[in-house]
Amino acid sequence: MRPTAAHPSARCVPQPRMQALAHARRVVVASAWSPPAGLARVVRVVPPCDDAGMTEHQFASERHLDYSELVDEFRCRTTAWIHRERERVVRAQRALRVRELALVRVLDERGQVDDSLAVADGVSVRAVHEARATAEALEALPAIAASAAAGLLSTEQLTAVVKVADASTDEHWASEAPKWSPRDLADEARRQRTPTAAEAQARRAARELRFWWRADQGMLDGRFSLPDVDGALFESVLSAMIDRMRPARGQPWDTRARRGADALMDLVRSYAGRRADDLATSPPAHLVVQVPLRGPATIAGIPLADQTVERLRADARVEPVLVDDAGVAIAVGRTGPALSEKTKRIVRQRDGKCRWPGCERRIALEVHHCWPRSWGGADHPSNLATVCATHHAQLAPQGPLLLLGNPHHPAGLSLVHRDDLPALAYHRPTEPCAEPRAGPDAA
Repeated sequence: MRPTAAHPSARCVPQPRMQALAHARRVVVASAWSPPAGLARVVRVVPPCDDAGMTEHQFASERHLDYSELVDEFRCRTTAWIHRERERVVRAQRALRVRELALVRVLDERGQVDDSLAVADGVSVRAVHEARATAEALEALPAIAASAAAGLLSTEQLTAVVKVADASTDEHWASEAPKWSPRDLADEARRQRTPTAAEAQARRAARELRFWWRADQGMLDGRFSLPDVDGALFESVLSAMIDRMRPARGQPWDTRARRGADALMDLVRSYAGRRADDLATSPPAHLVVQVPLRGPATIAGIPLADQTVERLRADARVEPVLVDDAGVAIAVGRTGPALSEKTKRIVRQRDGKCRWPGCERRIALEVHHCWPRSWGGADHPSNLATVCATHHAQLAPQGPLLLLGNPHHPAGLSLVHRDDLPALAYHRPTEPCAEPRAGPDAA
C-alpha cells in the first residue's frame, strides 16, 4: 500500500527496525548475498517518519539523494507537515534571494556583472538586467528588503514592487506588496510613470507585421505587434466585429478564434472592394481614455505620452473618464473629437492627399495641427493639414519635425526640425490659440 494522507506511514519501517535492517543490508551487500524475492518485495528501508524539520546536514546531502527516494520520504509525512516544510523552504529561498541580490549589487559596483552572467546562471539576459536593477533599488528601500528577507515577497513581486516604491512609500509598499499579484504591481508601476515622447516613438518604431506560408498545410500564418493607440483601436474594432458575428437561427456558435479570422478577412475584402478615392477618409476611432488623479492617461491600461494624447485630439472620438486611485470612474466626459466634422471635411477636401513633401498617399489620412495645439496652435484650417499615419508619427509634438508654412497653397508646406530655432521663430503663429466664438448672426 502506497502512503496516503490518511495513511502517511504506510510501508514505513519503525526506527529500531530500520536501523537493524540498514545494518543487515550493509552485511548483505558485503557478502554479495541476495535476500529472498518475497522479502525484497515486502521490506523497503526509508528514513524515520517523524514531523521534525530537516537539518542543514540533510539539506546538504540532498545533492547526493535519488529524487524517488526523496519523494518516498515525503510520502511518509503528514499533509500538515508537508505544508509547513514547503512554506519554510519557500521562505528560505526568498531570504537567500535577497542575499544573492546584495552580492550582485557589490559585484555590479566592481564591474563584474554583465550579460555573461546569464550563461553562468542559466537564465535569460533579461533576468540578469532585472536582478541588477532590483539589487540597486533595494539599497534605498530597506523596509521592502526586510520584507523580502522575511520571505513575504516572491521574486516576481520583488522585481515589480521596486519599480513602484520610492523612499517615501517604502514602508507602505513593504506591507502592501505581499497582498498584490506580480501583474497588478507591474500595472501599478506603468500607471505611475508617464512615457516620454522618445518612448512613444520607440513603441511605434517597434510595430511589425509578418506572415509566412505553411505550404504543407496550405495555411498562411503570421504575427504582429502594434503600439498603444493602434493596438487599442485594433482590439476595439475586431472585438466589435467578432461580437456581431452571430450564427444563423438554430446553428451553433463558432469559436471566437475562427470568428476573429473571419472578421480580419472582412476587413481585407472591404479594402479590396473599394476604390482608392473612397478611402481618403477613415471612420474616426472611438477610444476610452482613463485620466487618473495622478499619473499619465491610459488606454487599455497602457500609459500614454502627453504627445500621444494630443495627437488623438484631431481625429479620434475620445471619451475621457476621470478615475480615482482605485480605478473607479468618478466622471465621464463628453465624447467627441476636438475638431468638428465640418472642419475636418474642409481640410480633407482641400488637401486630398498626405501633405508630407513627396508623399502621394490618399488613403487613411489624419488631420494634423501644423503648429501643435499645446504650443499655441489654433484649430483653424490655416493650421491644419492631412497626413498619413506613418508621417503623422514623425511630426511634433510626438516626433522631431514640424510641417510648417501655408497649407492653402499646394507647395506651401515644408519640413522644419524642432531644433531649428530661427525657422521656428519665422513660422510661429501670431494668432491666439483659441478661435473667436461665432456670434448669433454667423452663417
